[in-house]
Amino acid sequence: MKKSVLKLLALLAIFSFVAISCGDDDDSSSSSSESSSSESSSSESSSSESSSSESSEAAEEEEAAEEEAGPDPADGCGYATEGDMPGIDKENGIFKIGTSQPFTGRAAVAGEALLGGLQMAVDELNANGGIDGCMFELAWEDDRFEIEQMVTNVRKLIDVDNVWGFVGTAGSQAIPSTYPAIEAAGTPLWGPVSPANQDILEVYLTNPTRTEQGKICIDYFVEQGATKIAAIGQDNELGAEAFAAIELQQPVHGYEIVAEEEIEVLSDVVAPAVLAVIDSGADAVLTALDNAQNGLVLDGFHEAGFNPMVCSDAGSAGSGGGNTVSLATPEAADGYLGALQVALPDTDSEFVNAWRDLWAAYDGPGKDGAANFSLQTYSIAQAFFQLIDRLDGNYTYDNFHAVAETLVDDPILIPSIPPVACAPLPGGHQCAAGAGVSAYDSATETWTQVREFQSAKS
Repeated sequence: MKKSVLKLLALLAIFSFVAISCGDDDDSSSSSSESSSSESSSSESSSSESSSSESSEAAEEEEAAEEEAGPDPADGCGYATEGDMPGIDKENGIFKIGTSQPFTGRAAVAGEALLGGLQMAVDELNANGGIDGCMFELAWEDDRFEIEQMVTNVRKLIDVDNVWGFVGTAGSQAIPSTYPAIEAAGTPLWGPVSPANQDILEVYLTNPTRTEQGKICIDYFVEQGATKIAAIGQDNELGAEAFAAIELQQPVHGYEIVAEEEIEVLSDVVAPAVLAVIDSGADAVLTALDNAQNGLVLDGFHEAGFNPMVCSDAGSAGSGGGNTVSLATPEAADGYLGALQVALPDTDSEFVNAWRDLWAAYDGPGKDGAANFSLQTYSIAQAFFQLIDRLDGNYTYDNFHAVAETLVDDPILIPSIPPVACAPLPGGHQCAAGAGVSAYDSATETWTQVREFQSAKS
């Protein structure tokens, strides 16, 4: 019995051991499975984090590459211009500029063509696709050659028409009156015709000043043997520039200044000045008058049998056209001298020939004006468009000034005018120097350049 009990206990012990062993196998399997699952989950998480990190790095690299590449011209007009700028309509691709011209009134024959030259240049540019996604629009007003009207026009073009800047505005005696409005708005004025240089940040003179032209007329007088020189000018800024020229060149050449006479603006009473100059015995006379007054002076000299050399700045003389000479008798106008800011309109060159073809076909505002003035503003506009092209889509005023003031190192070259080489102020916004001299032949009714473009002697 005892042996049977012992055997039974032994069997129970064996069964217990086997049960325990089986239980351990199940736990081990479960633990192994859990471990494998954990390792798989950890691996997937690591892989996901790695993929996310790589995507983030790729995005950052793409963004950095875009920043390094800079603004994209494919974005259109003003693509590199931050914020809003007057006259720049990014959505519609418009770049608006403005001008004020004497389209009617005393100087209409010049004002019409000055406007026509600008409009023709804008039309040509747009026909060729504009600049960097921008098509150009010209807003203009007629100032009738009146100072108050020009000031009103400029304010309207800034405040109502919202122009980016002005191009080729004409009227040297009136333009300085617009400077307060231009400076207050920060609106650039490119290529005005042809005020004195006052070192205004916004104003860039692409034509030689009337003082510079007067000095060059005087240089020519002296080269032709003149020793007694007189001046007749209006009682304003225009006349002041002629009187400055005759005074500045006197110590250079040593001639005698025999008369300095004034005529009121818009007045036809020129006889007192004419008689005073005749009495002075001048060999040569520099005038700074409007076209009608110049015609009267030429007639007055001729009727008195007095035949000095007479030279005027390009605007006063209407060099290359009939603005002044058509208002005098042919005999009085023969030999009249005019300074040149721009090539004569019958010049045989590729640039002038192309302009002449365009002008012949032009049918816009100002088409009946004097061709010589059309060539002037057309050339001014071409220089402006070249500068705008150099801005690379950044049309902020700060960038405009920064680029314009580097032209001294890389001038804009327009074949019909002196090189445009602006530099920083002071003095650097007188962007062109030098002028030519031309003479009128009444027999052929033509002008001929008698002195090449060059700076005044000093």
